[in-house]
Amino acid sequence: MKMLTVVLAICMLNIISCSNDNDAEIAELKNQIQELQQAQTAVVATTPSPATVTSTPISLPELGVKVEYSDKVKLWGENCTNDPFYGTVEIPIIDYFKNLEAKSWDVARNETYTFRDGDKVMRNGPFTTWYFEMFLQDVSSNVPKKFESISFGSHPEYFWEDYVNYVVTVCETFHGRDTLRNSVLAHSKLMNWRTSWPAHASKWESFPYIETGREVIKAPSPSGLEHYTKYITASGVIIVGGEKVPARAMLAAYDRVNYMLSARPEFHDILKENNVRISLFGPGSESTASELPEFEGENEPGGFSMGVTDAAMTANAEWLCYPGNPDRGGDPVMHELVHTLNGIVFEQINELYFYERIYDLALSAIDKGIFATNYTQHLDDGEQQGMKHYVGEYWAMTVEGYLMDMEGFKYSHDTHEWIKENDPELYDLIIRYFPTQKWDQCTGELKN
Repeated sequence: MKMLTVVLAICMLNIISCSNDNDAEIAELKNQIQELQQAQTAVVATTPSPATVTSTPISLPELGVKVEYSDKVKLWGENCTNDPFYGTVEIPIIDYFKNLEAKSWDVARNETYTFRDGDKVMRNGPFTTWYFEMFLQDVSSNVPKKFESISFGSHPEYFWEDYVNYVVTVCETFHGRDTLRNSVLAHSKLMNWRTSWPAHASKWESFPYIETGREVIKAPSPSGLEHYTKYITASGVIIVGGEKVPARAMLAAYDRVNYMLSARPEFHDILKENNVRISLFGPGSESTASELPEFEGENEPGGFSMGVTDAAMTANAEWLCYPGNPDRGGDPVMHELVHTLNGIVFEQINELYFYERIYDLALSAIDKGIFATNYTQHLDDGEQQGMKHYVGEYWAMTVEGYLMDMEGFKYSHDTHEWIKENDPELYDLIIRYFPTQKWDQCTGELKN
């Protein structure tokens, strides 16, 4: 079963033609597209590959469910490089944007794999895949009447150049020349779609991906992100830290990422394409994510995961165990990267096997009393911890315990053996994605 994969756009194979009678407009659009491509080009420096953590080879299943598109979408895809508006019907501008907004909300509110407890909701599912299916249906069906910019009611101002960027990016992604993430971000920019989050990726330039090996180098920080002075990459993931983050903490994060992703090397390119970045903050007893420029005002002490529209995930460097820095509790790099793999990789490969099982496993474990819910979670002011949080954190907390493999360190799900004996279906799900070889998180060495 072939997975849906996407790669970073390098070049356009052809020049689009939007009309038959306006050469100036076509030339202008050519320039716009070329500028977009140049902005998306990643700078890659190659260095000798370092020794990496490897797990004992086992036979792993193929992941993801391939999406089948309609004949109409396929026909549009066959022609969109030369004519991005091929086969579409022109409709009034306001009607177009109202329709696209409604379809966007339909995706955002899709509860196929969501847990609901009254009005308490913990969403889950391959939202990136769903959004891209909707984008394809949209751009292959209708086009708004030509405009420069327009606003109506309480809606944001819409721009024709953003619309063209959205259509072209969807076309390029359909052909594997651009990424699902860039399609989602093009839609976000066009619609001003849920962009109020200060760490929304549209507000920050991405770091280039440089192969570093196990060496911390000076950060090639984009404008506005000069806070970050340290940089290292591991298995497709960028790791950065500010001046006070110890180099040892950077290396500890590097080792964790390599170990966690050792069983599924096919994840590495997906993470790289999505500019997945871990931003370390701290150390310090009062340190929070608010120290980071993208997360100003966010007083999270442990870390945030990264979704497809986020600039980064975060983790408190002081909580990492490495020589000279003892265990502080859980491991925020491991924990948040588990969430991030769900929000980035599983959503993009359409990993329905995971979504069809994980919340039922959580509810079963809670009902049996084998998943400890006596932990404290940092929540927004006024929010009470409850069932939606237990269900939503079950996967990350149990995988974190599996990876740490430290008996008695957690109230439940603390070792490979405990999980295999007490929560065997979860164990089978974990080893679908993560290594079976045990590892010492504090020394970074494999266990016998």
